[in-house]
Formats: sequence, C-alpha cells, structure tokens
Amino acid sequence: MISGEEMRVRLGLDASDETQDALILALMTDAAEFARAYCHLAPGEEIPDFLLARMTEEDYGRLEGAGLTARTVSGASERYRGAYSDDVLALLCALRHPGGREAAR
Repeated sequence: MISGEEMRVRLGLDASDETQDALILALMTDAAEFARAYCHLAPGEEIPDFLLARMTEEDYGRLEGAGLTARTVSGASERYRGAYSDDVLALLCALRHPGGREAAR
C-alpha cells in the first residue's frame, strides 16, 4: 500500500506535513472500497497501487471544486464530474469480474 508520505507528495503537499493524513487515509479507503465493489473483487484480490493513488488524487482534487469541471463567464452553465475520469474507469473495467463475486472465485 502507498505510504502517507508518498501520497502527500503525489497530492502536492509537504511530504513532512502529516495534518492531512486522516483525510488522505479516508479517501484511499473509500477509493479502495469503490474499486472492490465496482470490480467485484474477491477477498484477497489486490487493487494496484497506481490505480488506488490515481483514484485518491481525483477524489482529493474534487474536494476543492466539488467536482466542478467547467463554468461559463456568466455563471449560468456549470458542469460537474460525477465519477472518475475515463482513464480510471477503463482501468477499473480491466480489473472487473463480470457477474459479481461468484464469477471471481
């Protein structure tokens, strides 16, 4: 699993500043649970570190703008990202076991 220090560096935070560790751990845990459920992973099947890190980066980035990806000058048109990026979803689909956990066994 990715260390807190490595994740802080990936997020552009000071590597020695541990004040965000609880938030980072919560985001990593949520990302791992999402991947587990989405991919129908059996207990013991691992989620690649690079994928977990990427999902956590996207979730962390969403905190500031709450998923806002575009806004017009007038403010009348806004667009929000509802899920992970296409790259992350493609990687999740590659790990996915069709048919649920029973098929993964």
